[in-house]
Amino acid sequence: MAEGVVVVSFRQKIADFLAGKEGLGQIKYMAFGDGGHNEDLTPKPADENATGLQNEICRKELSTVEENEPLSVTGKGVLEKGECVNEVISEAAIYDSNGNLVAIKNFSAKRKESDETYAVSMIIRV
Repeated sequence: MAEGVVVVSFRQKIADFLAGKEGLGQIKYMAFGDGGHNEDLTPKPADENATGLQNEICRKELSTVEENEPLSVTGKGVLEKGECVNEVISEAAIYDSNGNLVAIKNFSAKRKESDETYAVSMIIRV
């Protein structure tokens, strides 16, 4: 299970929350995209200044959210059989319930086949 890169904009939201300026939402969604890899299919480095995925294909509610390590939470997104068929998946992002980008992760490209379920788990350390 890989660690996501918590983006700067969300870290600022944490600071704003601590200063009493605005609330935080629970992590709720995972977006999947195909822009996280190079031509040779190796992953690009994740950008902590990202404002979204390079090329979002779909967004779904997280299937699970767990706090199983100190100072971290893990969100799992699942593409079911028949979803995003023949798409090349190489990036994922977690969003909170307010639609704010929390963390991103890039990985080696994988073509999603029609008869398979594809899951991405991402650890967010705070």
